[in-house]
Amino acid sequence: MNCEDLNRIADVRVYVNDVLESSVYNNGRIYFPSRGISNRRIFLDCYGFAELSITLILVDGQECTLNSEYLPILVRREELNNSVEAMARFVYNNQEWLLLNGELKPKKPSGLKENGYRSLATQILLAEEIAAIYESSYGYFKANSRFKLEKMSVIERLERIQYVTQGTLSYTATHPEYLRQVNSTQGIFIGNRVYQPQKTETVQNTRSYDIYENRVILAFLRNMIDSVQSLQGYCCNLLSKIPNDEDYSSEYIYSSFFMFSETKKMIEDGKTQLEKLSEKFTYLWGMYSDILRIPLDQHIVPPRPTAIFLSVPQYNRIFVRIHQWFSFGIYNFSKEHFMLSFIKISALYESYLLAKFLCYFRDRGYSLESSRRCVYPVSKRWKYKNTSVRNTFVLKNGQKRITLYYQPVIFDTDQRSVNGIGLYRNNSISVYAGNEDDCRQGGHYYVPDFLIKIEENGDSQYMIVDAKFSDYSSVRRYYVKDLVFKYLFSISPIEENELVCGLCIMYGKCKSKERLQTAYDKQILGTEIYPFIEIFPLIEGIDSAGQYEKMDRLLKKLL
Repeated sequence: MNCEDLNRIADVRVYVNDVLESSVYNNGRIYFPSRGISNRRIFLDCYGFAELSITLILVDGQECTLNSEYLPILVRREELNNSVEAMARFVYNNQEWLLLNGELKPKKPSGLKENGYRSLATQILLAEEIAAIYESSYGYFKANSRFKLEKMSVIERLERIQYVTQGTLSYTATHPEYLRQVNSTQGIFIGNRVYQPQKTETVQNTRSYDIYENRVILAFLRNMIDSVQSLQGYCCNLLSKIPNDEDYSSEYIYSSFFMFSETKKMIEDGKTQLEKLSEKFTYLWGMYSDILRIPLDQHIVPPRPTAIFLSVPQYNRIFVRIHQWFSFGIYNFSKEHFMLSFIKISALYESYLLAKFLCYFRDRGYSLESSRRCVYPVSKRWKYKNTSVRNTFVLKNGQKRITLYYQPVIFDTDQRSVNGIGLYRNNSISVYAGNEDDCRQGGHYYVPDFLIKIEENGDSQYMIVDAKFSDYSSVRRYYVKDLVFKYLFSISPIEENELVCGLCIMYGKCKSKERLQTAYDKQILGTEIYPFIEIFPLIEGIDSAGQYEKMDRLLKKLL
């Protein structure tokens, strides 16, 4: 399609990071009307990167969607950038809630199990302990390495020979150059003279260090060199994908730098430690090769528990660490890939809020009863895609039970059997005029960012939470009306003992003095309005001490 085909276009839909922007198409131009005389700035709430998508609705009913590359967002230097950096650090440090079983795992290698804690830091820690054991055990192996005795043919002086073998006689007979005449009655008589060999062949018992345990000790050292260098190369590969510098000009900087800076720092620190480990293991390899002097096994597998590995302390310490290393496996950089997947600030902010909610409930005495990833039965035609992380967390404190849903699907039918959500979408009216079957809702479901369900004494109460990386003014102007229609007007409980108590809109572009406040700014003194609509400022590094107190006030409305 080119400019000459504009008469084929009946309408357009514009999406910024998968969010539909209200627009008007007229004669080849797209307008984004606001309350003022100018067009609305559609990239105002973008941070990091933005993807622009335009769906062309043709006069014959066909649709064509065009997608841009990810466009870097430039911002001015301000306090918000530090808050984004702190937010990314918080998510990085609390990923276990999302990526594992929702339970923090031990960070010491001694506590590692097959499905335990996994991170680059713990793998480096385990490698450092292995290097330390090899280093401290070197003196023992140099003086006391286990060996086997082997009989070896050697050429020795006659006085050193302890016993004569068939080989001794054969060698003497075939090497007459070593025969010397002696004044003795013992020797080889040739005529009336007696001869004895100066040197001849004999068999001696010699030490051989080529035993199974020593081959394992040496092969594992070689394996550690290869593993550490492999991890080091992976770090370099990831670092090449992260912005090196924040500066674009004297006035603007790359916002994505602050989203990835914490991950970049972690990878750089890991790379430095791995470089030192590579040098140390290479040095140890040279030391142990010199004292053992045995062929290298090219392939190593977890060793079998021989008598030497089980009974000799120095061998046993290495044996245990080898099994730990193989049980751990080579780290797959899942945490780092997870952090680098946050191309859109909305995804990072939602993950931050999820981790913050879970940390808050734990701090307030709730224990995690279970967590899982629910796969919702959605049509392939729908825009919604199931999350790649755990999205259902059940917490308990006494008789009170809280279920925190992340990106749950609320269908227009009774689907309580799917994930225990007793709500349904009660109409097919689109939020956006003229778009009955918009791509986000599909007319059949809604997907809030979070849903909090509190169960006590047989009753269930719900609060719907939506996350916006925006400022207070934009939330009130552009988002409140649509969210109220979707989540308060268009969602109803199925049973009489269930209730939707309110809506909370959390926004991230905030400053330290901003506080939790209601959207009902004309409320009569002394009255309470339900369902409530709260607008909640929350970002890391700003008013950290008061975060949980504000969340207490929010949950009090629900309780």
